[in-house]
Amino acid sequence: MNRIFFGDTRDLFKFDLVRHVMKAFPDLASFTFVPMLTEEEKAVGPKKTAAKDLGMALKKGKAGTENHDLMVDMGHLQEIDDDLGYFTAIKSYFRKENIIVDVLHKDTFSHEHRENYFKEVFENFPEKSLIFLDPDTGLEVKNPTQRHLLFNEVTKIYNHMDNTSLLMIYQHIPRVVRPGYIKKRCKEIAAITHSRPETITDNEISSLSSPKTRSSRPGSVQYSGITPTNTAC
Repeated sequence: MNRIFFGDTRDLFKFDLVRHVMKAFPDLASFTFVPMLTEEEKAVGPKKTAAKDLGMALKKGKAGTENHDLMVDMGHLQEIDDDLGYFTAIKSYFRKENIIVDVLHKDTFSHEHRENYFKEVFENFPEKSLIFLDPDTGLEVKNPTQRHLLFNEVTKIYNHMDNTSLLMIYQHIPRVVRPGYIKKRCKEIAAITHSRPETITDNEISSLSSPKTRSSRPGSVQYSGITPTNTAC
């Protein structure tokens, strides 16, 4: 994730979905957030404005806009420009929902130091948790940068999980044919986790979910957002 998008429509989608999953799976004891926070050049112009226009998101029926409390909190997040304030605000929202949040590794993520970053994550790894990895863009591509999550990192995270946990990964959808792209990403996750991942998408955003055991598939839960579609892989 990137600081310039604190409180934007992507955050709205992600955290509304996290809330839904946590409520749908009461056996999950906590929400574990691995932000992979990066520092990059600031976005300028319409792209930044559109991503943070919650009013337009409401008009278009974007995912999460029915969650009034979260909409208000996203507006407040847009006024925050420091990391600690951002993570504190997220914890505050989920506390109101009676959801325990643990932010693993609040420091900046970089391509050069990714091994040390995840080493520290493993030192405090949770059990019975929804573990959300939030890279800027999503899973690795041919020439990955700090914007991407590598497949071997997904494997390590998955292998550290206990059988009651659920893994969720943020994935940005490029300007390609969506169904084919989503299926491709699902197959990649299935190959390295030996699970049956599912996706929930909203326009350019997708969440890839993999349960630790095949018997507890997230696809049995219908997301209550307006636009997203639940896609089985």
